[in-house]
Parts: sequence; C-alpha cells; structure tokens
Amino acid sequence: MEHQAIYRKWRPTVFEDIVGQNHITKTLKNQIINNKIGHAYLFCGTRGTGKTTCAKVFSRAVNCLDPHDGSPCNECEVCRGILDGSIMDVKEIDAASNNGVDNIREIREDVRYMAANAKYTVYIIDEVHMLSTGAFNALLKTLEEPPEHVIFILATTEAHKVPQTILSRCQRFDFKRIKPGDIILRMREIAHGDGLSISDGAYNMLARLADGSMRDGLSILERVISACGNTINEDDIISTLGISPMDAVFSVTDAVIAGNVDKLLSVINDIVADGKDLKVFIGSLLKHFRDLMICKVSASPEGLLDYSADDLVKIKSQSDRLTFEKISNAVSLLSDAEADTKWVKSPRVIYELALIKLARPETDNTPEALMDRLASMEANTGGADPAIERRLRAVEEKLKNGVIQAPAAEEKKPEPKKEKKVSVRLYNPIPENELNGDNPIVKIAKNWNNISRSIGNSAPFLKGQLANRQITIDADGIILLFKREEQGSYAITRSFKDKLQRAFEKASGSKYAVKIAYIDEIEDKLVDFWALKPADTAADEETAQPESVDPLDAIAQNFGEIIENTDDSEFIGYDTSEDNFEQSSFDDEREEFLDENELSDDNE
Repeated sequence: MEHQAIYRKWRPTVFEDIVGQNHITKTLKNQIINNKIGHAYLFCGTRGTGKTTCAKVFSRAVNCLDPHDGSPCNECEVCRGILDGSIMDVKEIDAASNNGVDNIREIREDVRYMAANAKYTVYIIDEVHMLSTGAFNALLKTLEEPPEHVIFILATTEAHKVPQTILSRCQRFDFKRIKPGDIILRMREIAHGDGLSISDGAYNMLARLADGSMRDGLSILERVISACGNTINEDDIISTLGISPMDAVFSVTDAVIAGNVDKLLSVINDIVADGKDLKVFIGSLLKHFRDLMICKVSASPEGLLDYSADDLVKIKSQSDRLTFEKISNAVSLLSDAEADTKWVKSPRVIYELALIKLARPETDNTPEALMDRLASMEANTGGADPAIERRLRAVEEKLKNGVIQAPAAEEKKPEPKKEKKVSVRLYNPIPENELNGDNPIVKIAKNWNNISRSIGNSAPFLKGQLANRQITIDADGIILLFKREEQGSYAITRSFKDKLQRAFEKASGSKYAVKIAYIDEIEDKLVDFWALKPADTAADEETAQPESVDPLDAIAQNFGEIIENTDDSEFIGYDTSEDNFEQSSFDDEREEFLDENELSDDNE
C-alpha cells in the first residue's frame, strides 16, 4: 500500500477524536441530534486546529443513515461512499485556486439539482478569504437563501478578510489553538497504534514545537521517525531538526546572570560548531525569557507554562536571580538583534554583541540598560542605605525625564530667598558668558515654530500639545511650559516623552533634550531668547559711544527691503525753519513750483 502521511492516516473520523475543540464538536452534535442543522457555517482558526477535519466529519454526520450520538457511523453506504469518494454529494473546493466569479457561478448552477445519493449536498470551501470581491458578491445571495438540500461550510485562517455580508449569513465557530496536553494525549494514542516508543521528554518537546497545531506536531513526528526509527528521545529531535537543546538556553541564561562573557561565547561557539541555526536559538532564548517573566510576575506560573517538573524548577530558580528590568532589557536587546540581522551578512556578531551587552549592562548606555543596572544595585543594597536610595531615586527621575548626562560636581551655594528653588533635573542654567545669540540652543529656540510643525507632522498625536506652546531654554535644551490648568496636555506630552525626544532630534538635527515643566516651577528662570544678540554685537554695543542717527538711516536699516539707496545728488534737504512747510528749492534746470501768492489765489 502506498505510504500515507501520519496526519492523514490518523485524521479523526468522528467528533470524539477531534482534540481541543469540544466547544465546537458538542454544538454540532446537538444540532444533528435535534435536527436543527444550519445552511451555512464558517470555521475560523489557525493552521492545524481541525477546521477541515471537522467539516468532513460534519458532512458525513448530516448524511449518515445511522448516526451515533451525532457522530457518523462510518459504516453505512453513504458514509463509506463519502470516505472513498464514490459519492460526489460532498464537494471540497480550494478557494485559493478557484477564486473567480466563474467558479462561483458553477456552484450557483449546481445547487439547483438535488443530491444524488445523500440527503444534503455539502460544499466545503477551504481558505474562503482568498475569493475575489466579485466571487463573494456572486456567492452572497446563494449563501443567504440556498435550497433546503444544500449546506455550505466555509473554512479560513483569516476571518478578518471575509466580508461582513458573508459573516452575517453564517454560523461562526472559532477553533482554538490546541493545548500541549491535548497534543501529547493524541500523540500517545498514535504512538500506541503505530508501535512507536517515544520518551516523555520527546513528547513535551514535540508539543512545544507544534505551537498549538496538531498537524505541525504530527509532521515533525513523522520527520523524526524517518530519520531515527521508531524509538525517539529528545536528542533525536534536536539532531534531526537542528534546534538547540534546552541545556544551551539554560547555560546562556546562567552566563548572563553571572556576567560570564567567556562562558556565553563558548556556548554560542558550540551551537554554531554543531551546525545549529543561531536565529532559531535566539528565538528559543526569547521564549525562555518570556517564561522567566511569567515566573517573575505570576503567583502560580505552573498553569501558564508547559515544562517538565525539573525544567520548571530551573526556570523558577533563574527568575528569582533576575530582576524584571533585566528580563525586559533582554527581550528588547534580543528583539532588536533579530531585526538587525535581516540587513547584515554576518548575523553571529549581532547576536553575540546583544548577549554581551546583556551580560555586562555597563557596556550599554541605553535607558533600558541603565534601569537594569539601577535595579541590580537596588537588589544588592537591599534598601539598607538611605543615602544610596536617595541617589538612585534621583537618577531614576532624571532618566524618566529624558535627561541623561554625567552629573555635575555638586557645589552648594546659598540662593537668594526671593527666588524659587528649581530642581537641577528640571532646570540647568546657561552660563552667563554663553547666553547670547550665537548659542546653538538659542538658534534652535528661535526656529521652534518650524521644528514644532515638523514634529507635529511626524507625530500627529503631539500636534495639539505643541501648537502655540510657550517655551524657554536652559543648558540641556528646550523646556515646554504648561499652565497648572493644562494638566491633561501635560500628562499626554509626558507619556509620549521618548517619541517627542526622537522627533525633536530628527527635526532639529541636534542632541539637545526636550523637557516638560509647569510655568510656576521655573517662572523666575525664564529666558527671553529673542532679546539675545550675537556675541560680537553685544560686545560692540558695550564699547561703542552713542551717536545721533539719521531717522531715514534708521528706517533703512529696519526696512531695507522697502527703501532703496538713491543718489546723493537727488536728496531733498530738510527746512529747519519753525512751522515752515514750503517746498525746498531745486536746481535752475528743474521746473519751478507755484509761489505762495499763487497758492493763496487757488485756495480762495
């Protein structure tokens, strides 16, 4: 007999054999028992969860001559005919390759005819979301009011692509991802039937690799059987699939916890030497850190994790030695490394660099790494030294505010009592000798309207918070000022502080910080940057002697684009006599104006 794939050989033939979908099989059996069968069904779910299998069992159950508790008997002539394909009243259509209007028109023509051998003509349309818009429209009326002898079963992995007009005409059933325990139970039945010897560890590994898909799990099992025979353990699966063992994942995690870079690089080298895929290993490591996070934050992680008792003890032990900040930083670094390797020819160095930064956070200056180091310091001090705790809180506040700079030397100087004391993290004054128009931050502040407009275009959710926003400056950068009654805008802007900082750096082309403050917090420190002049101009004004300025010269300086310089020979002098507005004399060659007497006569 021709070889048949395990997942096909052991495809369930009755509802009771379909694992992990009791909420669906129970409903369908009740409909058959009570003779309340619908005319259209939609089966949704990820791959390998039993959609097509359930549709085939249902198609036989509605036509079975002797159903057993809603399931087909698979013994009557109709069931046997559907199973061997001799009865054509159950039709399977692949919408991926038959997605045109003409294909649906053929169905519309066929539904007019009664079933030849069965009670119902059943159309199973797989991957129905692949139908074209025209095909869906052609199917719409037939699906809404089909003949009494026709049942439609639509199956899809992407229900969101199916039009609402189709969804509203079907009974929808959502297939869940199959739990690892159910996958293991089904595999044990198959192994017993085929005479396979599989270790418990291998069952657990197969269930994890199946990732909720029964078909994927059985396909992996068949691949391992082909390579290793009928006796299978964890090492067989690892060697066949080229995946990294859990020991390597635990070893790398232990090296990260201990900061042992040598051990970490040694494990990576062994993985590569064994021909394992580093990308697959990093994926396993990411999942491991996810499980560590679950152990860290959950009071009862056993129900959320699928591990053997020994592995679960190891995971709990590692999570107890890690801070949440360390786990968060690990996920961030490894995810970024996975994304970066898409664009490089040597992904190994990217992965190794990420793991080294993870083992030694002091080599990384990102906020996540700094928070990781602070959390480690807090864990080591145990909160015993109040002075250290105060310093840690101060650094944390500075990090949250987006100002990451080396702390300046602390010099306590008495401040005037009339001025408000401003927090160093909120306001860092510009030295007096640098407070001039040539200072880069002053130039950026004067260009704030263009910069804020650019930020609003790249981050529309900030446009309303930046429009007409009053700002001031300090040595760190720009400070956005809010009134106390603008608490909502203040909170929104602070929640998007990181995105605002990135957008500002891109728009301004600088690395200055953007800070947020209430006006009353620094009202004594506001800087009128528009009044600041360049350093050279300011120095010249201090040494220059005051001199009289011609009014026209002053106007020309301020409105040079309006008043043009003319030849001095055509300049009209001013008459300094008191209350005398007579026309000044011109050269003899020019035409004379009316004299005073002529003007008087005309006026009369």
